[in-house]
Amino acid sequence: MSRYRGPRVRIIRRLGTLPGLSNKIPHLKSSSTNQSTSNKKISQYRIRLEEKQKLRFHYGITERQLLNYVRIARKAKGSTGQILLQLLEMRLDNVIFRL
Repeated sequence: MSRYRGPRVRIIRRLGTLPGLSNKIPHLKSSSTNQSTSNKKISQYRIRLEEKQKLRFHYGITERQLLNYVRIARKAKGSTGQILLQLLEMRLDNVIFRL
């Protein structure tokens, strides 16, 4: 299983706290950011991409592994989202992390 080996605090700052990624707390930048970026409308694509990335970084899986879990969840009966989360929570590394 491959792990993300890049800058973790940058990911935490962008996506919010992810307990599986790091225990570090990012320093928030001052309010000198460009105000035009805060007024932009967030697209549906961006929302879906950020949620997918949160899943990937939180559970420490690759894009291919996530796609395989989504395929399994779609074939099963019931809510796809709930089944996907059940599959991810049943992973051995996640169970050990929760203990």
